[in-house]
Amino acid sequence: MEIHNLKRVLNKEQAAKLKTKYLDDSHYDKLITQDADGFDAHTGELLFRFRKNAIPFDILKTGYDSFKNSIELTESRGAASGSSHKRIRKDGSVSNITVGNKVESGSVGYMDKSAMIHYCRKTAFAKNYFDEFTKGIPFVQYIDKKYEELCPEHYARQKAIALGTNKNYIIGDTSFTTVTVNRNFRTAVHQDSGDYRDGFGNLIIYREGDWGGGYFVLPEYAVAVDLHNTDILFVDVHKWHANTDFKNTHEGWLRITFVLYYREYMYQCKSPSEELSQIKQDKTGFLTL
Repeated sequence: MEIHNLKRVLNKEQAAKLKTKYLDDSHYDKLITQDADGFDAHTGELLFRFRKNAIPFDILKTGYDSFKNSIELTESRGAASGSSHKRIRKDGSVSNITVGNKVESGSVGYMDKSAMIHYCRKTAFAKNYFDEFTKGIPFVQYIDKKYEELCPEHYARQKAIALGTNKNYIIGDTSFTTVTVNRNFRTAVHQDSGDYRDGFGNLIIYREGDWGGGYFVLPEYAVAVDLHNTDILFVDVHKWHANTDFKNTHEGWLRITFVLYYREYMYQCKSPSEELSQIKQDKTGFLTL
């Protein structure tokens, strides 16, 4: 296994200027293709752990088959989509809602409260495709085990907060509440948000077709990772990151990415019955109908 002590090539201010920009092969000088751990050479902090052939293919395929129907065209991915701007209404006026470019992405599992929706709930996919959602739980459980194995300190912190969360919002007794699923999505430079910050991020890919590129890049350290089927990457997603363009694509090519995480404020969620009572009160002014 390779150990990489990586020196910064961009300071934080320089890296932040890349936000919403797309990266290419000029933004890295080291491409990781084998088992490797990466550390910040100055601070010693863990940047990533990459393992080849870490997920049985049948488990990976279960994740894809179970969760693929969560994907839809959405403007909700912000900077990762290459833009973060106020929505323009049909009449030309500017909304207060911030959106991004349209991309193919979906959410699986559970969501906490937001400015738009004031209650905790299942995602639309988990509600409308409940059987498919439950069939995908073994995939989430397998990634959870690899998380505990490869990043035990981060896992312990995240598992502790998951154990303190109403179990109705945890996927299969794991440390995860939510899965983001993307299709053929070239992300621009961004930092993840809305996840539990003391945990550690991950990236899993399911791909079909003979195509190249799509490398995961940490531009602050000029390092990229080439992920294929059955590989797993644990990575600090609060560093600036993106992926390069896809090369030699053809009809029918496919790149699905899975990101599993604990939503930051899910521990505040009440039981589903209490959340429902709150919804009724908000809508009617009364505790019961």
